[in-house]
Amino acid sequence: MRTLVTRSCLATAAVLSLGTAAVLLGTGTATAQPAPGVVGSSEQAAVAVLAAEGVPYSIVNRSGSAGGDCTVTAQRDRGYRTEVEYEYDSDDNEFDRVERQVWRGVGLTVVCR
Repeated sequence: MRTLVTRSCLATAAVLSLGTAAVLLGTGTATAQPAPGVVGSSEQAAVAVLAAEGVPYSIVNRSGSAGGDCTVTAQRDRGYRTEVEYEYDSDDNEFDRVERQVWRGVGLTVVCR
């Protein structure tokens, strides 16, 4: 009986760990900033919608013939990058380090047929 409970606890811990890893790795379609969903639309339409909304994007994976009909099959948040700048502080007579988080936009997976 004790072995069964131990295995159950280990299995639960493993499932929770996998769920946490999936969230940390950025799987899913949740975005850091609001972005329109473009999955299922043509590449040209998706690019037009994202550009009109001012959402930065990049094609992170493309497969198939580039000359064919291309469709967006997945979209994911690319997260943030940290930009570091130094600003002069005349009161202290030194430079202060300033970090800014910049959203990298969405990554699109495109399949061409």
